Amino acid sequence: MDIKKNTFFILLFFMLSCNKKEDFKPTVKLDLILKNEKLKKDYTEFRFDNVYLLSGIEKKQSFINFSKETNIDELVLMTECEKPIVRCFAFKVLVEKDYSRIREVLFKHLNDNEYVDIYHPPCIRMNEMVKVYMLQQLDPFSNSKMKFSRTEYDHIYAELFK
Repeated sequence: MDIKKNTFFILLFFMLSCNKKEDFKPTVKLDLILKNEKLKKDYTEFRFDNVYLLSGIEKKQSFINFSKETNIDELVLMTECEKPIVRCFAFKVLVEKDYSRIREVLFKHLNDNEYVDIYHPPCIRMNEMVKVYMLQQLDPFSNSKMKFSRTEYDHIYAELFK
């Protein structure tokens, strides 16, 4: 059922992506973020083990380690990265850390129409917009303290398609 639902939403996003809203514009290049040697080391170790976004990534030891080693400012900066997968990884860590301003970060990305591949092991790969991935991290069934109520979630989701 989830696969059919996600496929429907992906098709709907594709059809409606030609709206008049201006797309999200990244403000930071990855190489500038990684000038911080400690962050570069932590990020490299994390990405070596996590080439793709995975469902359930928050349970992987490399994700847990990366979350412990990075601070909020570094992660918020990474949500502005030119690479969409980096934005998603950073957002996911911020959600796991129950970052109090995570909704503000999400709202900055409501026009983030770039796609990322998300793998659902063992063999399902889906293409999803960054804004959808981020919103789903705060869905009503999320473990995050900052999750949306069903009404809020439905309202925001509808806004994505105006």
